[in-house]
Amino acid sequence: MTPDQVLAVVQAAVATVLERAPSTVTRETRFKQDLQADSLALVEIVEIVEEELAPLARPGFHIEDEDLDGLTTVGQAVDYAVERL
Repeated sequence: MTPDQVLAVVQAAVATVLERAPSTVTRETRFKQDLQADSLALVEIVEIVEEELAPLARPGFHIEDEDLDGLTTVGQAVDYAVERL
């Protein structure tokens, strides 16, 4: 998958969980500061992203919980997922 395809998956997950228009979520959008996403919302977003990407990913694809603190922007999350696909 390309970074743009992964970005679309993350945008859709954010739209579902945080009720935001996908077009307002960019690579520069910060989860906590811009979206006011708490830890529960982040876990829900991760679960959706994992589920959507699983059919296209390597076996065992998973976003590690301990890595979430280091992923402050949507772009960082996209790059993280692309590296592991």
